[in-house]
Amino acid sequence: MTSIVAEPAITETSRDQPNAPADRQALQRIRPHQGMVAWPTVYLALGIVVAFTLVCTLGTLGLIPLWLGLILNTLVLYADQTPLHEACHGNIAGRDSRWLWLNHLIGFACGTILLHEYKAFRYMHLAHHRDTNNPELDPDHWVAVKNPFLVAFRCLTIVFWYHQYFWKHIAFHAHIPGMRPLTIHIMIMHMLYYGVAIGLSLMGYWREVLMLWIFPHILASALIIYFFAYLTHAPHEVHQRYRDTNVFWVRGKIVEPVVNWLYLFQNFHLIHHLFPRIPFYRYGQAFRDLKPVLDKEQAHIYEYDFGPHSEAQAQSSS
Repeated sequence: MTSIVAEPAITETSRDQPNAPADRQALQRIRPHQGMVAWPTVYLALGIVVAFTLVCTLGTLGLIPLWLGLILNTLVLYADQTPLHEACHGNIAGRDSRWLWLNHLIGFACGTILLHEYKAFRYMHLAHHRDTNNPELDPDHWVAVKNPFLVAFRCLTIVFWYHQYFWKHIAFHAHIPGMRPLTIHIMIMHMLYYGVAIGLSLMGYWREVLMLWIFPHILASALIIYFFAYLTHAPHEVHQRYRDTNVFWVRGKIVEPVVNWLYLFQNFHLIHHLFPRIPFYRYGQAFRDLKPVLDKEQAHIYEYDFGPHSEAQAQSSS
């Protein structure tokens, strides 16, 4: 295995400063990768909802131990963030407005089982895109610390931080159009979520609620923020458009697809930040098509070669 790490010096270039030539070239290259109805994301969401329901049922009936249910639902909810995230960007419907209802349905369903209310999560996530690595305004900057024990603590408390961020920076803010009714909607949804959890607990299912829903919610959120925000934006100091987010390119005929799917393609997180309307499962190919532009812009690309390569992989790296 070989590792090639590109770490150019941090510059003072603003994240918002346009780079018209690079953007024009990039737009031409990524056009085939966006706009379609993302049926693979729909199937993933359906599988996640079924899996979560199945694990909860098996755990509640005592057919699997609760500790196993906790592990399984943590993994299920880790994957659940992907269709929720895709819905936030409208990537499930793509350019076809006929499927917006399905886009929002998946967002609400996946947000519900992950206990992240869809509209609240969308506002915070778009704030992360707008102010990436801004210590005052980026909600994910909570995990931008150096001490590994503090990183772990902040990942495990990201759920509580998100609630605090929402009420401080978003809820009832007059400069955000329609925020008052939206905040009331979000409050009602959270009351419903936690009302169901409390109601089931009072009925005697408190162990099941904690082990199959609340604890997996916290652990999955910790995994998500670590892999999708902490690693991908380290060192959390760059604001330049092509360099504020990392790529972890793991190459190899067998290893690459395995890593890509385990990481749910967020190892190509820079592609998402550059062009959020690309469906997650197309990040890898979009990265290959964009690589000449990324190299020219000195993007942070961490390359790990576990060869041998497939013919397509070999051609893309040549």
